[in-house]
Amino acid sequence: MSDVDKQKLQQVKDRAWFYEFDLPDGTQTRTDIPADILPIHTSRRDKLIQIIRDRVPNAANETAYDLASHEGYYSLELAKHFKSVRGYEIRDESRDAAKLITEVVGATNIEYVHADLQTMAFDPAQTADFVLLYGLIYHLEDPVHTIRLASQMARKHILIETQVFPYDISGQLEDGHYKHMRPIAGVFGLTPDYASRREGGSTDIAIVPSLNALTFLLRNFGFTDVFVLPSPDDDYEQFRRGSRVVVYGGKP
Repeated sequence: MSDVDKQKLQQVKDRAWFYEFDLPDGTQTRTDIPADILPIHTSRRDKLIQIIRDRVPNAANETAYDLASHEGYYSLELAKHFKSVRGYEIRDESRDAAKLITEVVGATNIEYVHADLQTMAFDPAQTADFVLLYGLIYHLEDPVHTIRLASQMARKHILIETQVFPYDISGQLEDGHYKHMRPIAGVFGLTPDYASRREGGSTDIAIVPSLNALTFLLRNFGFTDVFVLPSPDDDYEQFRRGSRVVVYGGKP
């Protein structure tokens, strides 16, 4: 290992990370996340690996996007399976950290770009076979825009992880006259967010979808194969209770 590589490895070791990354010397990064919360990261990772194995048999010849790529934890996992990966991230600090850890572990098929996914317009030149959208929807003031954007960017597959509004509500909504009714396909919960924190969105307001709202949107945005990944008995507690879900969508 060169002196430059040693210096960069030491930079990684000196930093407090959101994730536990495996390092080339057999150690892991230091994290400031409580031990009882850390399993959410490996649970998300394992569900991603499961979907790739089950639904993306030709991944080695295909491309992937990681929307809200944060420190690059899932970008690095995607890079093990796909030909190339691009991470989209709004925070400079997180993007710089992702570039550092990616260089230190030796992944060469990932790039990271700046993007505010709440305002970003769809560019037909920016599409990938597989789009990952983990841990973002419940931090957004305009989640419908971002889900639509992610759906447009995904040529074949999408995988979304999010907390959800805890109730699926259905029924009828009046539309101009009591005889004119529209079905309720889902609801959203309004909640404060924290744009100043590392894990927050880009504003201090979030609108969190119910599960049926999320699946309704995916189907309306072109996905015909939509389902929630099951959670085993030893899964992270939010997944077991259904307050957090991973939803797959596949296009025909």
